Amino acid sequence: MNKVTKIILSLTLIFTLAFSLVACSAKNENKNGASTEAQSAEAASTSETEAGNDGQNYVMNFVGNYDNGGCYIFVEAEGADGAKFTVTWPLTDFESETYTFSGTFEPDTLTVHYSNSTKIVNKLDAEGNVTGENTEYTDGSGKIIFHEDGTLEWQDENEAERLVDNTTFTYFNPNE
Repeated sequence: MNKVTKIILSLTLIFTLAFSLVACSAKNENKNGASTEAQSAEAASTSETEAGNDGQNYVMNFVGNYDNGGCYIFVEAEGADGAKFTVTWPLTDFESETYTFSGTFEPDTLTVHYSNSTKIVNKLDAEGNVTGENTEYTDGSGKIIFHEDGTLEWQDENEAERLVDNTTFTYFNPNE
């Protein structure tokens, strides 16, 4: 081998080695970058789950009016993870019942358990104004189960017989 061939072969070998080192370095950077991005995405997902819907009370997804064709439930969010309910059950033109209760929302089951329900029987005048009221109990218990389809179920231990066929309530907008 002559001297020129040796130089060309040496230079080719040097360039091949240099190219291989650069290629391997770029591959490691890409691999590490992808790993870091995946770890960041996982951390963000975990933070969102721990924060519980970005810190917003999940009940905000269900706030509003619901009815079952005669009884009405108004749902409100309360605090970071609570729900407050007001149930109005018209009985006659001159009498209705009002139930109020609240509890902590369980996001895994979309359920609120309560043990603080108050039932009040209201006497009404001809215009529908309350003229008298009688508190029947203040320790009612049960649960509300929300469904993604815009319905909820009311299961109350004291009112179970009355609710047998009327536990499902549908969301409605009173302004429509």
